[in-house]
Amino acid sequence: MPFSQPYVANPYPYSYAQTLPLANTLYDVNQALVAGVYTISWSGGGTVTIDFYNGTTLVGTATGTSSITFNLASGITNYKMWNTVAGVSVVISLSALSLAPVSGVLYTYTSSQTISLTGDGYFVLVGAAGGSATASGGSGGIVTGRVVLTGSQFFVVGSPGISAAPAGTATAGTSSTFAGYTAGGGGGASGSTIGVAGSPNGVAGVSGNAPGLATSTAATISGFSFLTMGSTGSGGSAGGGGGSAGGGSGIGTGGGSTNSGTGGAAVGFGSSGGGVQAPGYLGGTSTGGVLYIVL
Repeated sequence: MPFSQPYVANPYPYSYAQTLPLANTLYDVNQALVAGVYTISWSGGGTVTIDFYNGTTLVGTATGTSSITFNLASGITNYKMWNTVAGVSVVISLSALSLAPVSGVLYTYTSSQTISLTGDGYFVLVGAAGGSATASGGSGGIVTGRVVLTGSQFFVVGSPGISAAPAGTATAGTSSTFAGYTAGGGGGASGSTIGVAGSPNGVAGVSGNAPGLATSTAATISGFSFLTMGSTGSGGSAGGGGGSAGGGSGIGTGGGSTNSGTGGAAVGFGSSGGGVQAPGYLGGTSTGGVLYIVL
């Protein structure tokens, strides 16, 4: 069940807007939607509720008093919506491919905290990436699965490793933990020696001995059908007087390498910064862990 927030580049860039003139009135919108992660926003206040249908089959329901991120597991033919106040304009925008084989609200956590959700959910847990030097650090591990949420599980987010000078030694990223699961942090690069992959499903950095292509990985849940959301990746290598772009798309993308200044910063989660070749002075910034839950 690999995925990210906002995950991979949007292959179906669209949004739909509807105005609900009357309060507490059911409106049927004859608009098909592909499976994906949708952002539902509106102006005018109130509580918005949307029922998504494939023919006469209810696929899922989104409701809330402020912007909602909703995972739609399968395509639909129409949706029905209402609000508790009149004159509300609702915009439904596709932001990514679907995350999991269930429809539900997507929650994203980037700081350590007690998760107050309850119910049967699906999760993706990502560790932090290691720091980079001339070579790049390893990406964070990825763990996926089901979880029974009790309202009291504590999430610990992994912190990214600190990058170093071209010949220096960067530190490793730390693990993310949740509900008895651990996504390991990626190792830090040491000069031109790569950082090791975070366990499980992480990728190692790229050697600083010569320019190399950064790598990426995505995790899956065995036994479930789903659409792949994306991956983490390592930063590019700056060895051999050249450079390369970072790997990964969706959960995170590694930074590009450089031969001067500072290596490119990683974006998203669980990915390492780009390497740097002298006279550059510091590898790029790596990124920390994340927890996604679909409930």
